[in-house]
Amino acid sequence: MSGTRSLNRHFALGSAATIALGSLLLGGCAIPALIGGMTESYRRSSTKTVKPDTNVLEGKSFAVLVTADRAIEDAAPGITAMLLTRITAILADTRNDAGTTGVVPPPMVIQYMYDHPGWRARSMEDLAKDLGGVQRLVFVELTEFRTTEPGNKYIYDGVAAGSIAVVEADSKLADYYSFERSILVKYPDEQGRRPEEIPEAAVRTELMRRFVDRATWPFITHQEPYYPKY
Repeated sequence: MSGTRSLNRHFALGSAATIALGSLLLGGCAIPALIGGMTESYRRSSTKTVKPDTNVLEGKSFAVLVTADRAIEDAAPGITAMLLTRITAILADTRNDAGTTGVVPPPMVIQYMYDHPGWRARSMEDLAKDLGGVQRLVFVELTEFRTTEPGNKYIYDGVAAGSIAVVEADSKLADYYSFERSILVKYPDEQGRRPEEIPEAAVRTELMRRFVDRATWPFITHQEPYYPKY
């Protein structure tokens, strides 16, 4: 009998150890999965710091010029002036002195473009001199800006597209872009949204905001979603 009891006891202890070991192993496998899930959840609701792609504007004087097709201006009056103003204000932060010295104020640039309709035909050197002798010229072109699909005004399909480029006007390569980036943003993110759900003005505002973000992010340290929608 004693031998049987001893055998049963060893069997029970062995089973308990096996169960404990199994639980430990399962727990060890579950911990990384749990941490991974928490990390993923955090990323979906937070942002990360992104460094600039270029320092071409850092510490340099510059002017921002924005152009758009006449049809875009007719459909969204004042859009070039608004983009110029917002982009200039954000890019001014790239300067080491954190001030606006050396940044041509948007009203002056807008007035210059209005007074000189042929400004695009001028050389980069002459254009820079006309704008106060700036070291950099920032060109923003808006090639598409719409809130709905062509021919379907009842469903939103907002698109803002264009480009941003920089000329180093004080260099020997002033006729070439030293930096260039294409831009394409959309809104709403969900398909099938209608005007009765979102005011058209809100769609325009969000498209502009996203376009400005994508136009300025390459030059500044900024916060960007881990999984950006645009």
